[in-house]
Amino acid sequence: MAGIVRRGLSIAVKLPLLIAGLVVAVTLSYGWAAYQTVRRSTATAVASRLGTVVDQLAGTLKASRVQLLTTARTVADSPAVRAYALEPGDSRRAAAQAALRSPQAQQVAATELWSADRRRLLAVGDADPWSKEAAARAVLAAAAGSDSGAVGEFFPVGDSLGYAVAAPVVAGSRVRGYVVQWHRIAQSPDTREQNSRLSRLIGSDAHFFIGNAADDVWTDLARRVPPPPVDVTHASGVLRYERAGAGPVLASARLVPRTPWVLLVEFPRDVVLAPARQFLGRLILIGAAILGLGLLAAWGASRTLTRPLARLTHAADAVAAGDYAQPVGGPPRGDELGRLARTFDVMVAHVRESQRGLEERVQARTRELEERNAELEAFAYSISHDLRAPLRAMQGFSLALLEDYGDRLDEAGRRYAERVITAARTMDRLIDDLLAYSRLARAELRLVPIDLGRLVRSSLEQLDGEVRGRGARITVAEPLPAVVGHGATLGQVFVNLLANAIKFVPAGRVPEMVVRAEPHGGRVRVWVEDNGIGIAAEHHERIFRVFERLHRADDYPGTGIGLAIVRKGVERMGGSVGVESALGSGSKFWVELPRAPQLGAA
Repeated sequence: MAGIVRRGLSIAVKLPLLIAGLVVAVTLSYGWAAYQTVRRSTATAVASRLGTVVDQLAGTLKASRVQLLTTARTVADSPAVRAYALEPGDSRRAAAQAALRSPQAQQVAATELWSADRRRLLAVGDADPWSKEAAARAVLAAAAGSDSGAVGEFFPVGDSLGYAVAAPVVAGSRVRGYVVQWHRIAQSPDTREQNSRLSRLIGSDAHFFIGNAADDVWTDLARRVPPPPVDVTHASGVLRYERAGAGPVLASARLVPRTPWVLLVEFPRDVVLAPARQFLGRLILIGAAILGLGLLAAWGASRTLTRPLARLTHAADAVAAGDYAQPVGGPPRGDELGRLARTFDVMVAHVRESQRGLEERVQARTRELEERNAELEAFAYSISHDLRAPLRAMQGFSLALLEDYGDRLDEAGRRYAERVITAARTMDRLIDDLLAYSRLARAELRLVPIDLGRLVRSSLEQLDGEVRGRGARITVAEPLPAVVGHGATLGQVFVNLLANAIKFVPAGRVPEMVVRAEPHGGRVRVWVEDNGIGIAAEHHERIFRVFERLHRADDYPGTGIGLAIVRKGVERMGGSVGVESALGSGSKFWVELPRAPQLGAA
């Protein structure tokens, strides 16, 4: 959304998108938080329900244990069973068998009488398939440590399951034997009724299982079922796992007190989370309705706000293009946008009047500047002619004086005449430099691609006399790139730089110069390096000013305008100039100009 809003779309599109995005974000955040709250609440309620149901079922099974033991104790307390346990014999067998058979229920497959030393004395019913030696000894061992008896583990018998219930036969305060009842778990009217009661207790969507604490045999009181995929005997709280054929479930388990059994109740997770999902579905419908209303509101607000803004933008574009005759227009409004439109119209009127007055003043100033430039031009030519006439007279008469009357003048007189000649020549050069600086400041420069290598060679040819006179050594790092500039002005720049490099060298030292170029951020930087006297850092800016000299004219002659011409010329061509130098270490002047790609590529 942020990327769309940042693109070049109009406010009429951005505003509805922004409002819609905010509505969607708020709706989704609130809906997700509400859904998570409902889901957590549902999970908490299910966990509480599971705990309650498991505790109730554990209590029910505990009561069933008591009932089973009571039934077995009834048989064990009968006189015929006690008598046979005390003294087995054929005369007492029939009565004992009748006592063992009398309380038989449908779930009791067989009943046995065992001696105190754990030998089977008597059996009634279908004992062969149900009586298990190992199961009998396990339940008898458990019953030996209890006055009331014990209940044994579940064990498979074909397609059914069975378990044993043992009660002690007590006579004369001593245990004389044990009555063992073998119960079977099978589908019957009684078990169906029992399962129905359990379903009403735990809920129709839940499933009830009971198994051995050893986790080897499990049943739903109708048939044998696979064990759960996790260890439920030592687990606590709500268990989460997936049962084959039932999918993800939530479960809780309890050990049945004083039995080897563990109780397990499972709820399908989809059923548990169904209320939360229904709530989420309703929330999605509500969110869609809110989003639709938000889009309609955003569209209405956009039309109300963006229409005057569009008119204002159109008027501002017209003003930016120089058209001051288009008002904002539109129906009058009393809000901030209406006041803004009226203020904008007033501002445009003021700008139009100011623009008209400014144009008139600019035209007047332009005419005035043209007249003054013409006057300055005339004045410059006047100076050039009027000042040079007396200078030539001074120089000519001084030369004539030395030629015609030199033998009559003493040493001081000749020296004075020579100084007049030198001063006249210096003044003439100064006038030339001033005129050159003046023309450079006013001239219209047409910038074109320039072959920098050819221009440097031409500048050196102009300085051939100075180069030969000082024996200067000059190195040009060819090839030099092409730049954009004005030929005559750039030639004067390099003539001045090279002349200074030759001039400002201590006596007795051969001038050495290097001219090289390098790219510098899309431009060309040309270096003129020398081995001269150098320039102190505090004078690096001063040397580019007019009439600024660091040395006496007797030591290094000059007018003090050469570097000022260099800076002015380079700046007029859109470039820059500078120096890197230290006193006594030579100087590195640099000129930076735009690169000429066409000529450079050629």
